[in-house]
Amino acid sequence: MAIKLSELAQRIGCRMSGDDCLIENVADINHAEQGRLAFVYNPKYLDAIRSSKASAIILKEEWLPKCDKPALISDNPRLAFAKVAKLLNPVVYSFHGVSTSACIASDVTVPDSVNIAENVVIDSGVILGENIVIDACVVLSKDVEIADNVYIHPNVSIGQGTKIGSHCTIYSGVVIGADGFGYVRDDDGYLKVPQLGNVIIGANVDIGANTTIDRGALLDTVIHDGVKLDNQIQVAHNVEIGEHTVISACAAIGGSVKIGKNCLIGGAVGIRDNIEITDNVVITGRTFVTSSIKESGSYSSSMLLDTTRNWKRNVTRLKSLDEIVKRLKTLENNVYKNNMDSD
Repeated sequence: MAIKLSELAQRIGCRMSGDDCLIENVADINHAEQGRLAFVYNPKYLDAIRSSKASAIILKEEWLPKCDKPALISDNPRLAFAKVAKLLNPVVYSFHGVSTSACIASDVTVPDSVNIAENVVIDSGVILGENIVIDACVVLSKDVEIADNVYIHPNVSIGQGTKIGSHCTIYSGVVIGADGFGYVRDDDGYLKVPQLGNVIIGANVDIGANTTIDRGALLDTVIHDGVKLDNQIQVAHNVEIGEHTVISACAAIGGSVKIGKNCLIGGAVGIRDNIEITDNVVITGRTFVTSSIKESGSYSSSMLLDTTRNWKRNVTRLKSLDEIVKRLKTLENNVYKNNMDSD
C-alpha cells in the first residue's frame, strides 16, 4: 500500500516541504530504499540525509536547510515517524470469527465483531466488548470483563474477576490475576493468605510478554490508563500504577507499592513493598528502591561498570564502610580536641 506524502502530512498533522511522492513504508535512514520514509531526531544524523536513498525525511523545521529531499516538518520527528509507521503497517489478523475449537461457556455472549482463535477457553460470566481479538490458547477465567478494541496475544491467562479497559494490548505469555505472594508463619511452616482482590486495568494499557500482575489480597491491584509495561515485569498484589507511567523489562515491584503518574522506571529496577513513589519520577536501570520517593526527579543507585579486579576490591572496601566512618569520626574528634587544647 502506497500513500502520497501530502496525504500522510494531512493525516498526522505535519507540514510538507518539497515535491510530493509516494511512500510505501518507513525505514532507518541508513538502510532506506526508494519509496521509504525515514526520520532524523538528532542533528548528529543530518549528514546521513544526503547519502540516504529514502524518498522523504521527517525532521524539525530548523534542520530543513540540510535536507535535499521532500520532507515532513514536525516538532517531534520520532512521534511523527511512529504515527506514519502505524498507518502504513496496520495489524492484520490471521483469523476471523470464532474457531470451532474454542471452548466458550454457554452464558457468554460473543459479539459478531469479536475474533476468537483456536483452543481459547472462556469461562462462565465473562463479558466481552466489541472488536476484541483473542488469539490462540488464551484462558479467560470466571467473571472477566474486557472492554472494546482489546488485542490479546497467544497463551495469555487472565484470572477470575479481572477487568480490562478499552484499547489495551496484552502480549504472549502474560498472566493477570494470579494469587499474590502472601503467607503467614505457622509453627514450622507457612499458611497461605487467601488473595481476595481483583486486578483492574484501565484503557490504552500495553502489557509486554511474560509479565505477571498479581491480584490483590483484599483490595485490588490497579493499573491506570495509558500505562506501558515491558516484558517480564513482576507486579505484586495491591500495587497501584498511575496514569501514563512506563516501566522497562525485568522490573520487580513489591506488594502494596503505589507509583504515581508519568513515571519512567528503567530495566531491572527493584522496588520494595509498602512504599510510595510520587508523580514524574525517573528511576534509572538496576536501581533498588528501598524507601518512598516524595519529590519528583531522577533517582539512581547502581554501581558503575569496572574491571572485575577493581570491582571486587571496591566491594570489599564497601563492606568496611561503617567501620571506616567510625574511625574517621574518632580521628576528627581527636583533631578537634587537640586544636582546642592548643588554644
